Amino acid sequence: MEHFEIGETVVLSYVCTKAGVAYDPVTSTNITTFTEAGVADVTSTAMTNDSVGHYHYDYQSVGKAAGIYRARVTATDGVLITITDQVFKLQ
Repeated sequence: MEHFEIGETVVLSYVCTKAGVAYDPVTSTNITTFTEAGVADVTSTAMTNDSVGHYHYDYQSVGKAAGIYRARVTATDGVLITITDQVFKLQ
């Protein structure tokens, strides 16, 4: 788990692959973040596409409470939905 100071921009990254090869989902790649209490504070927001299959979202931690946060990436390719979670700590 990565640790960040409150006030830093937390860069959340995701690589979408199919059969080990990076690719861009046809429909969408969105992120939702959750506070330690499980409350969504960023909801289904499009991630930035940096290159084929590589995405990021700049999470602004200014004014956030200390704790462990969860980021859920939902990549949708037609009817195929891939959900990936990652956690980070604000201190």
